Amino acid sequence: MKRIALLSVPHPKFLSPSDPGYEMNRLDYRDTIENAVRAPLDRQTGATIDEMRKGIRILDALDASKNDVLELEDADWDFLRAKVERLPWAFTDRRFIQFYDDIMQATEAPRDPTRADGVAST
Repeated sequence: MKRIALLSVPHPKFLSPSDPGYEMNRLDYRDTIENAVRAPLDRQTGATIDEMRKGIRILDALDASKNDVLELEDADWDFLRAKVERLPWAFTDRRFIQFYDDIMQATEAPRDPTRADGVAST
């Protein structure tokens, strides 16, 4: 079982929810995982039925998540890792690296969002 904290990481220039750009620049792990799962592994041919079934298992786990922690069986986590590895990133951002590392290095306990790993966390 792997556990991933479903963080919501604001952009460093828009730290307060009252900032006009806060919401549109916030990196939400739940949304990013959904986007990764919904994108086909092979964008040329599209998703297979097997890929859709595996993706739906992850989406169901997101819906069932409690206390902002996603719990995945190892096979589901392996599939999510494959999806995130192929996710195209629109631009360079430390928060994307934090998200990527949190998915790739998931363990039984969610990674500590206050860790000092070279990525500023908030």
